Amino acid sequence: MKSLKDIIGSKNILTVKTGTNIYDATCFMAKHNIGLSPVVAEDGKLLGVFSERDLVRRVIAKGLDLKQTSVDEVMTKDLLVADINESHDQCLKKMKDKGTRHILIVDKEKLAGILSIKDLLEVDLKDHKETIEVLQNYIYAR
Repeated sequence: MKSLKDIIGSKNILTVKTGTNIYDATCFMAKHNIGLSPVVAEDGKLLGVFSERDLVRRVIAKGLDLKQTSVDEVMTKDLLVADINESHDQCLKKMKDKGTRHILIVDKEKLAGILSIKDLLEVDLKDHKETIEVLQNYIYAR
């Protein structure tokens, strides 16, 4: 089973700075094809996350001005976090229990990466395929 560190790999963490307006944050997310972006202070401290869901529920549904509203006003602050040493099964359980599609991975209180439910399910699928192949080879003595 892959560790969270292996799953995350060396991907850049795409963040938006505190004070960024919704329009700019949304354009940034669209440009990078991401559905969630951590919001960080100037010193890099994680303050929250801004997601497509935040955009729909807290901005558009309330008729807020995209260029006059900052991510700080509408971001999610109740964050779902996993330690880098947790198993991917623990992450999946946390995500299922909270009903979320993303989990932030921290290493010694520093943001190490973000995983989506898709990332974790792809690991499961690959592991199951490998197990099936091993069992087939054993059964047919290849």
